[in-house]
Amino acid sequence: MSKLPELINLDTIADNLADAVFIVDLEMEVVWLNQVAEEFFHTSFQIASGKKITELTAINKLDSLLNEVFEQQTELKTSYEETSVKVKRDDQRYYFKIAIKPVFNEDKLWGALVQLTDVTRFHEIEKIKTDFVSIVSHEFRTPLTTIIVGVEMLKEGMLGELTPRGKEVLEAIGSDCERLSRLIDNLMELSRIESGTIYVEAEPTDVNDLVQEAVRPLKIQSEKQGVELITDLPPELPPVAADFNKSVWVLTNLVGNALRYTDQGGTITVRVRQRSKRLFFSVQDTGSGIPKEHLDKIFRKYVQVSGPGRKGTGGVGLGLAIAKDIIMAHGGEIWVDSEVGKGTTFTFTFPVYQGSESVTLPNADPEGG
Repeated sequence: MSKLPELINLDTIADNLADAVFIVDLEMEVVWLNQVAEEFFHTSFQIASGKKITELTAINKLDSLLNEVFEQQTELKTSYEETSVKVKRDDQRYYFKIAIKPVFNEDKLWGALVQLTDVTRFHEIEKIKTDFVSIVSHEFRTPLTTIIVGVEMLKEGMLGELTPRGKEVLEAIGSDCERLSRLIDNLMELSRIESGTIYVEAEPTDVNDLVQEAVRPLKIQSEKQGVELITDLPPELPPVAADFNKSVWVLTNLVGNALRYTDQGGTITVRVRQRSKRLFFSVQDTGSGIPKEHLDKIFRKYVQVSGPGRKGTGGVGLGLAIAKDIIMAHGGEIWVDSEVGKGTTFTFTFPVYQGSESVTLPNADPEGG
């Protein structure tokens, strides 16, 4: 086992920290830990010294995160969701945010400092918020359904003939009802994702069927806007491991977003390509593009990107956040490339189907992260 180099007098400040802190060497063996870490994980320096940090903490995710830091030789730079873990101790559940920084000795990578910040209270507040959103969404559903049915009855003349102005008003009411209905669907989907109760059943899915089902409801809208909607799929693509309905929702959401930013005469291309054991789905538009300063936060909840090219009313910025969670649950990734005035391309990946698979969203994973 390596010896801790002479860096700083750790004990002077470490025991006053609220976070559990470890120092590990390149073998991921514990070289030092502070008092908070000892107390929470029911250990001592004598017991912990030389043990693998994953063995001591039962946080398996630390293996991959430490490997990433050792490979890049820079501090951990991943999302909050990817560095959050759940730990069970004394019949209670705790949530920690992981931060890792490399430790160098004479300019040579020596190990890493691992910091576990207790964010349990934050998760409790998030759960309260999620439960509230779920309840309110359900409560909105019933009266909204009644309004929608009433509007349809009026539009069909079941309660008497309407004036042209009356029809315009009802069309506007109907459009707003559809928007509210989509918002409620998104809020309910988000609350299920955040509570960890949503399941993704990955089955062999025909890519052509998936794409055609996703673009079908948007073809009429694209024709009305004068936007050409193109599908570009090579023949004989293998099936992907995907939940058909949720995958269709993701692709439809991306194409729908593209329509809101693409002017008459523009094009939207849905393209699929295979690389090794993954399929890359892309939605490319010739629209107004996304400002560079918004690209790093576009997948966050409640974030909307406004601009002169946007047409119509949108939601409240939940679609892309939900899409990202669904894609990550499939073991895929999603990213965006854009240039203002030239257009935007959203790309996501799904694994090629290899056998029977069933996965759940990351925040529903078992104890220990």
